[in-house]
Amino acid sequence: MSNRQLEENQQEDWDRRLAEELGITYDEICELSYDVDTNESSDGLVYNLVIRFSNGNPPEILKKISGLENNCIRIPAWDSDQ
Repeated sequence: MSNRQLEENQQEDWDRRLAEELGITYDEICELSYDVDTNESSDGLVYNLVIRFSNGNPPEILKKISGLENNCIRIPAWDSDQ
């Protein structure tokens, strides 16, 4: 498997996990544009992920995300091994 294929597989795994956390489908998460930031301690312990959705995303998908506020949501961090 090439590095590119590995990266694509990792991205798909990430998107599927994020979709599950947000309560939407994989296809829906693929339609969204977003940035991910972390809320972490000074020693690098990640408390949660901060997902910021760009303006212009389909509102019908964003409405499905419980807890979304001002196009932003915090979710618990997960291990990349999960």
